[in-house]
Amino acid sequence: MKNSKLTSILSSTLIAGALAIGSLASTPFAAAQSGETLAKVTIPFAFQSGDHQMPAGMYRIDRESQYLLVLHGPSNATGIVFMHPAIASETPTHGKVVFDRSGGKYFLRQIWKAGNNEGLECSKSRAEKETLQAQNKQAPSSVELALNSPQQ
Repeated sequence: MKNSKLTSILSSTLIAGALAIGSLASTPFAAAQSGETLAKVTIPFAFQSGDHQMPAGMYRIDRESQYLLVLHGPSNATGIVFMHPAIASETPTHGKVVFDRSGGKYFLRQIWKAGNNEGLECSKSRAEKETLQAQNKQAPSSVELALNSPQQ
């Protein structure tokens, strides 16, 4: 009796877990199929996106899900960026991409669309933290680049 009750509970738990995992796994896939091009931007310098070094050039920024962006750059360079929400104190009049510059290296920091005070921000990568530590935690400077509309 006790054994069959335990088996029933375990079976129910496994089925519920499988359904939860299935629904979570299918959500990003469905969102990835409906990617939205946010903007294009010309980046005149090489930069770090997470742990990946990206070359200078023209980039298309696609939103694959709420906080997942894909950067499509020159020579088939592709970077995947996980971002979190950011709020600006003033609504930007122009879309922009913001980079932190530290020790001669550029790190992708934020993306803002024109007319929206809700943007996206990257967490500091391991490479950026190591660069800051090597620079004795000297505050990085910011570099802002204007976004082009997606149609260009």
